[in-house]
Amino acid sequence: MVSLFEKGHHECEFFSGGREHEAAESCHNWQICEKNPGHEKFISAQVFKDNYLPRLHSGRKREVLRCLIDRTVRLRVYCTSIDRPDDDAMVEYRGTGITLVGTGFVRMVRKPEYNRPCFCDNCHGIGTRKKWSFSVETCRHVVFNTEEAKRTKVDLFYDDASCKQDGRMKSVRAVEVVECRPDRDWCEMLCTTCDEDLGERIESAMYCWLEIDKLNHQDVSDLGLLPSCDKEYDPVLIVSHPHGQPKKISMGDVARYPDEQNSRVEYNTPTCPGSSGALVFFYVHLYGRDVFWLFSPLHSGSYGKTSTEQTHKLNLFRRLFNKLWGHESSHEQLNFGYNWF
Repeated sequence: MVSLFEKGHHECEFFSGGREHEAAESCHNWQICEKNPGHEKFISAQVFKDNYLPRLHSGRKREVLRCLIDRTVRLRVYCTSIDRPDDDAMVEYRGTGITLVGTGFVRMVRKPEYNRPCFCDNCHGIGTRKKWSFSVETCRHVVFNTEEAKRTKVDLFYDDASCKQDGRMKSVRAVEVVECRPDRDWCEMLCTTCDEDLGERIESAMYCWLEIDKLNHQDVSDLGLLPSCDKEYDPVLIVSHPHGQPKKISMGDVARYPDEQNSRVEYNTPTCPGSSGALVFFYVHLYGRDVFWLFSPLHSGSYGKTSTEQTHKLNLFRRLFNKLWGHESSHEQLNFGYNWF
C-alpha cells in the first residue's frame, strides 16, 4: 500500500512547553511561519462573519455559511499512542508529552437524552442528567485511536482571542473513536456534554447544516471571495486553526480531482500546520453559478517547498494557463486531502 504521505507531509502543529505555554507557542509559531509569512490570505472568523457574510443577499445563505464556520473545532491531542505503527507520520512522538494540534468538524449531533450518564470532564459518568452526544471528524493522523481520543480537548467556537476570556469558547473531552478509514486518513470521535448552552448551540448548527440539501445547491457567487463564474477551475474554502490560532478562513482553487485510481484531491487554498483535519469546502461551477458541494474531503497535508518534479510541472502549467487566460493565482502552494466516502 502506498503511504498516505508519499511525496507530501502532514500539517499538524506541535506544542512542547506544557499547557500553560500553549498560547505563547501558538503565537510564536504563527509569527515565524515560513509557509505563509504574514498570513495575508487568512481571514479571521469574526472578520469573515462581519464583513463578508453580509454580502450574501439571502439570510438563509448567511446562516448556512455561518454554521459551517461554527462547526469547525480545534483539537489538542495530549497523547501520542505507542500503538501507532512504525510507518506512521507521528512515529517519532510516540509516548512523548508533545501536544499535537489539528482541526476537526462537528459532523452529527444527536437529540438530547434525559437521565443518562454523562462522561464529560465534570461528570465522569457519575449520576444521570440531560446530555448531548455529537461526533467530530478529523484525520486519522491527528487522532489515531480511542486512547488518544480520551486525551483530546475539543475546542468549540474559538473564533477570536477574546473567546477564552468571555466564555464563548467551550471545551469538551472526546470519549472514543467510533469509526475510522485508514486508507482515507479519516476518523470519527464521539463527544458528550451536559452544558445546555453548548448543546443547544451545536444542535442549532446541525439543523442549519441539514438545510443545505433543501437549498438545491447554494449559490454564493455574491460573497466576493469566490472567483468569477467564467473561471476554468473551482474555488475551495477551508476553515481551520492554523498554528492552533483562533479560526481562520482561506480561499483557493482545485488543482486536481480524485478519480478511480487515486482518492487524493489537490488544491492551492492556503493552509498551515494546525490545518490537518479541516473540512475542504468545494464550490463547483454549475449552470453559471458557484454552488456548494456537499461531499467534502478532509485536509491531510501539503507537498511543501520540496515538491516532486511532477508537482512542480503541474504548478508551472497552472501558472502558464492562468497567465494566458488572465487568471493569475496569488497562491503558490499545493495541498491535498482524501475523499472519505
